[in-house]
Amino acid sequence: PAQYREALQAEFPKKKDSVQRWELLRARVERTRPGGRAAAQGPCYADWEVMLQFCFPRLDINVSKGLGHLLKSPFSVHPKTGRVSVPLDLQRLDQFDPFAVPTITSLCQELDTASNDGEQEEVGETEPKRRMRDYKKTSLAPYVRVFEQFVEGMESARRGEKIRQSGEC
Repeated sequence: PAQYREALQAEFPKKKDSVQRWELLRARVERTRPGGRAAAQGPCYADWEVMLQFCFPRLDINVSKGLGHLLKSPFSVHPKTGRVSVPLDLQRLDQFDPFAVPTITSLCQELDTASNDGEQEEVGETEPKRRMRDYKKTSLAPYVRVFEQFVEGMESARRGEKIRQSGEC
């Protein structure tokens, strides 16, 4: 209601962060409930409704189903920025800088540099074999390792599940 909204809008600028604003909002909702929280009317979900309405991210149907938006696959390239979608090491999430991930342009430059440096490699080495190792010479290498560790963990868990199932038979 307008009477509560105006009071909150006057108080919000005095609060320095969203946590303090949320607590202010919750306190105001508590005061406006008949009988307060201790009332035997059952739970009031107004605060959760407000949180869902204004605090949680929205789902966009086009992002969820459109092929152009399905860029969540590891190592896919964003069409506008050229940034590579990289897997994250959750243990080092606080150190992740989304603007430091490799771009397709920087990877091409790194590969060109690697191939120029690699021209002195053994003459008998076949081109496909040499190319398979080149990613290790780029800024993509640590992200590939994170992905490999994830896959290894999945394989290990799957093997353990298979062993457990075979013991049950």
